[in-house]
Amino acid sequence: MILTESVSGYVERVRSAPDRLLAEMETHAQRDAIPVVVPATGQLLQVLALAVHARRALEVGTAIGVSTLYIARGLAPDGEVVSFEVDAERHATAGEYLERAGVGDRVDLRCKDARAGLLELEGKFDFAFLDGVKAEYGAYFEAVLPLLDDGAVLVIDNVLLSGSVAGPEDGGSERASMMRSFNERILHHPELTATLTPVGDGVIVAVRQ
Repeated sequence: MILTESVSGYVERVRSAPDRLLAEMETHAQRDAIPVVVPATGQLLQVLALAVHARRALEVGTAIGVSTLYIARGLAPDGEVVSFEVDAERHATAGEYLERAGVGDRVDLRCKDARAGLLELEGKFDFAFLDGVKAEYGAYFEAVLPLLDDGAVLVIDNVLLSGSVAGPEDGGSERASMMRSFNERILHHPELTATLTPVGDGVIVAVRQ
């Protein structure tokens, strides 16, 4: 837990109540232990997409479409989010949920490894969200950065790894060490202005300069 139990409880209590479909998706994810964004992170995605008037968005890690739905709801009416997922069952389930949510025309779901799929994309995007395999974050970032337009927002989830990144730098797991190095890279990248926030499991928000 990144925040204290009392603070986490307060954040949960004051959140806008999810609509029936989103609540169903959250229950599904909890029941089947499918990793999806926590509500605070999802709402942050929607707010950021709205703030930059996003039209072309990228996502790595669709799962069953919870974060995809938040992003899609923040897009301009003519916007679209291209989202990658390697699990065929989750990919199909996400498509069903997003059609029911009425945003099917705003999503381009691709059942493909993002490391390959991102290299096939053309044009510029004004919003991107990384939430795939943590060990592959570096590869995602290398592929995504050239696709980001000036002023585009990049959001990266789970960068605190349940707090393990705050452990001793000369100890801890290899996974935590990898994430510490990745965070440093993003936060001090010359082409980005970025900040790390303790939302959910830690979220980096960056703007392409």
